[in-house]
Amino acid sequence: MSKNEVVTQVNEVNRISSGTEFHGTMNSNADIRLDGLFEGKITTTGKLVIGESAHLHGEAIARTCDIYGEMEGNLLLKEHFGLRKSGIFKGKIACNKIFIEEGGAFNGSCKIISAEEFEDSLKTLESDKKLNV
Repeated sequence: MSKNEVVTQVNEVNRISSGTEFHGTMNSNADIRLDGLFEGKITTTGKLVIGESAHLHGEAIARTCDIYGEMEGNLLLKEHFGLRKSGIFKGKIACNKIFIEEGGAFNGSCKIISAEEFEDSLKTLESDKKLNV
């Protein structure tokens, strides 16, 4: 492990458990794991995981994202996007890398962007307040 590598502690992960509904905006510097229903906008500098029982309707900005459940909306990612075999995605993605496991359902569009384009998109979002990927 390099000296600069950040190790996420268990208490630094935000979690919305199965059976929980959240409507609104969530901003965080920690990883987020979603297993319930979320409608709105999620912004994190960490990783976003959408669990098998999760449903996300809205927008998300993160470093990376793995979808095991369902998402409908727009994603802006600094690094990679992973759609797992149980995952369903409908919408638009802008990311650096993408992988879709066999069985994953993808219905939308994907734009491959660089780290610089990610930063430019964030600046545009700050002025527009809406995610258009």
